[in-house]
Amino acid sequence: MAMMNRKFYQNWRGPGPNDQDSWCLVFDPETLRLLVRHEWQTSRHNGLDEFEVAEFLQQDGAAQTALIDSLFLVPADA
Repeated sequence: MAMMNRKFYQNWRGPGPNDQDSWCLVFDPETLRLLVRHEWQTSRHNGLDEFEVAEFLQQDGAAQTALIDSLFLVPADA
């Protein structure tokens, strides 16, 4: 079974139109691990970091808030 992921936050770091960061919640069914994956891309370099969910939730910032919101807040149209 393939890894499942769900993007929960994205922002642009500029100045290029493709300079961006994105965060996804990723589940690996082979290892039964739930991770947060941060990918970034700029005109000069790109990269990827993975965090355990508990580790990521200890950080402050808009991405951490977006994950909490996506997990626990009920959509307004529900």
